[in-house]
Amino acid sequence: MKRSEELRQQLENLKALKEQKYYEMVTSRVDAAMEGWDAAWNEYYGKCGRQLSEDIRETERLILVEINRELDVGDGATLCLYSDRHACTVIKKTAKTITVQRDKATLDPTFKPEWIVGGFAAHCTNQNEQKWNYERDPNGEITKCYWSEKLGRYTTGGDQSIKVSPGRHEFYDYNF
Repeated sequence: MKRSEELRQQLENLKALKEQKYYEMVTSRVDAAMEGWDAAWNEYYGKCGRQLSEDIRETERLILVEINRELDVGDGATLCLYSDRHACTVIKKTAKTITVQRDKATLDPTFKPEWIVGGFAAHCTNQNEQKWNYERDPNGEITKCYWSEKLGRYTTGGDQSIKVSPGRHEFYDYNF
């Protein structure tokens, strides 16, 4: 079992425990008129609610780190630029690096940008609905990416401004 799957199970257990404790300490003790709500909530939050919430957030962060760490040769990846995204495929992996090659991404012809014209430029109102079709491009640009412990993901270069995410998610920012 992959580490990210183990963490997902741990996350589900934490959420179930939080729900159970909330029911036991708040919901089951507060009457229909909501008398004593503040006292019950404060007791719950002080004894376990805050810690469980922090544990859930940390586990969610660890899941994202592990999903990034688990990228392997043949997997789809995305180079996250500033607002644009480029779909890639992982073509090589070492202990601390991956090498990705840009895929050929073609905008789905069913996507039609909707524009509001005015002022200095136009504004695309539906750019988040873009759909792309992907295929491997053996001549695509090759980029070497390095693991960043600080960020918990692969990045490029010393400034770590270009980050890598799992999955292919091409995006063109019409409004930039």
